[in-house]
Amino acid sequence: MEFVEFTLLCIAVLLMMFKPEKERLAWWLTIGGWAVVVFMYIGHVSTALLGALNL
Repeated sequence: MEFVEFTLLCIAVLLMMFKPEKERLAWWLTIGGWAVVVFMYIGHVSTALLGALNL
C-alpha cells in the first residue's frame, strides 16, 4: 500500500514539473495519497476495521 502512496506522490511531482497547468490534479493526487496513509494507520491501530489482515 505504501507503493500506491509513493506512486501517487511521484505522479503529482512529475505533473507539477512538466505540466504546471495540471496543478489542481496534482493536489488531488497528493490528498489521495494522504488519505491512503490515514486509512492504513486507522486500520492498523483499530482492530475493528482491518483486525486480522496483514497489509
